[in-house]
Amino acid sequence: MVRLLFVLLVTCASAAQAADWKVARIATPGRVIALATVDGEVRVDAGWLWYVAASKDNKVSLRFVDQMVWPKPPEGALADGHLATGKGDIAHAWLAEPTDRYEHGVLGDKIEAGSVVIETSAGKRFTVKLKPDAVFEDLNVRLADLDGDGHDEAVVVKSYLKRGSALAVIGERKGNYEVIAETPPQGEPYRWLNPAGIADFTGDGRPEIAFVRQPHAVGTLELWALRDNNLQKLAELPDFSNHIAGSRDIDMSAVADFDGDGRPDLALPSFDRRRLRIVSFAPSAREIASIPLPAKAATNLALLPGTKGPLIVLGLDDGSLVMVTRE
Repeated sequence: MVRLLFVLLVTCASAAQAADWKVARIATPGRVIALATVDGEVRVDAGWLWYVAASKDNKVSLRFVDQMVWPKPPEGALADGHLATGKGDIAHAWLAEPTDRYEHGVLGDKIEAGSVVIETSAGKRFTVKLKPDAVFEDLNVRLADLDGDGHDEAVVVKSYLKRGSALAVIGERKGNYEVIAETPPQGEPYRWLNPAGIADFTGDGRPEIAFVRQPHAVGTLELWALRDNNLQKLAELPDFSNHIAGSRDIDMSAVADFDGDGRPDLALPSFDRRRLRIVSFAPSAREIASIPLPAKAATNLALLPGTKGPLIVLGLDDGSLVMVTRE
């Protein structure tokens, strides 16, 4: 009886939260295939042609781009990897040394990275090279000062050939860069995790890292923090996904202050991708909205300015483009 009452209360709360949000379709000239945020612009591939999305008065419009220019990867970089640009002591970071020694293929091919290259603001380069028992199974290197010492760390997914994926933090130690902390690996090969966001989610003044453990099979959202040179798990919530197996879209999440309390929140799909869930970790881990979608989420998420907070833009598996906004 108590459990039934709890379920009814959660269901009623979720319904009330969803009523505060609306989902609206955005007119597109073709089926939406992909969505990406590059150099601060939201770009939409509709009918195999690229458009830049912009918002005004809670309305989204698309502007055709005659030629889409993507940042050129450095020489020797992973072909489908992305160049990370920082504002601190790490100027750039990228995945390098392509290798086929791990045949998972969760990101669309079986080529992963054997190293991460760090380029400092002083112009020095450092290579963090893995042993043959692991790869960097990722497309992005994420930069943030995780321990509050004024120096950036790099966050990347490290996958062991026999033990599965871990979240790895690369930092500077004694004049060199190395892996300084990592979460326990998943335990078996081909068990992967996908980062969802880095921000001061708890309000303690230092960023934490959110990721989804096994987004295709388990779907647990976990929050970790770098404390005393170790990664510590702070919270977890069930029923999430932020990736489709075989896709290169690994940014199916968005970080912003969605409820107006001055702290960053996290938006990402439910495990079945039929709802957009918004969660907060302050003062505790909890869902603050669960918004039904007219079809399954199928692309990266992006943010545009709105009149009542950020607009969340995403593509669905029926080929449509939608925005999610507060009423």
